[in-house]
Amino acid sequence: MRNESWHSGSFPPITLVAGFAILALVGVVAWQLSESVQEAEVVAISSEDGADYEPPAAPRSYFDWQQTPAGALLSDASDAGDPDGLSNIEDNVLGALVGSYITLTDAGAYTPSAGKEVAEFIASDLRANVTYRTYDKEDILVDADTSLSRMLSYRNDLRIALEPLLQNIEYELEVFAYYLDTNNVSYLDELSRMSENYRTATENVLGVVVPSDAVAYHVGILNALSEFEATLAQMTRHANDPYAAAALLRTFNSAEVNMLTSFNALAGYFREHIRS
Repeated sequence: MRNESWHSGSFPPITLVAGFAILALVGVVAWQLSESVQEAEVVAISSEDGADYEPPAAPRSYFDWQQTPAGALLSDASDAGDPDGLSNIEDNVLGALVGSYITLTDAGAYTPSAGKEVAEFIASDLRANVTYRTYDKEDILVDADTSLSRMLSYRNDLRIALEPLLQNIEYELEVFAYYLDTNNVSYLDELSRMSENYRTATENVLGVVVPSDAVAYHVGILNALSEFEATLAQMTRHANDPYAAAALLRTFNSAEVNMLTSFNALAGYFREHIRS
């Protein structure tokens, strides 16, 4: 349930600081994303069968921002078509802020500086967990042939499977930012269409027959595509919730880095095959 004191017009100082901190994420994450992409390392490839490739682990939050708030019905999120509980983020953020303010005040330790530190911690920790289908080697079709000609055929099949992504001309994060700036629903429609293109590409990639020494890399790109598609879909659904949107921007950051590293790993596999 929502804390009504947040709507009464009487805000403790910490709430004002936190409000700016959370809303600033919407504008700042784009810059953070570009920094993360530039700093992302290419995944090293050190074994013939790709067994050493591990996708990047998702960042972990200190707090479960999507848990059902105290006093809310467990069925609320699912009834709203929100099984991940993304709509709970606002109440949990507000609850954390109010709880911190009360704790600091009761201890006689509240100062504007202490309130700012709490708000900054929450802003840095805030991220959303998005459910998506994951794949493993049992889900794909494998060919024992690992010759150069088979690799070249596989690479071409993969290129064809990924062609739906060529329809995504604009950068997804820019489309989302345009919506936040204009409230023009056509941008949400475009983001939804882009998400569907990722879904189609994922389904196509799932049908590609894979050389046995490329299995781990293929599974990696399948999971990265699936995660990215699900993240875009959730960004579309929760675009009007500033708290969920801010958290999902962090998820977008992580999902995009996973895409880059998984495709870098696969590109390394292709390079190694050509050189050998």
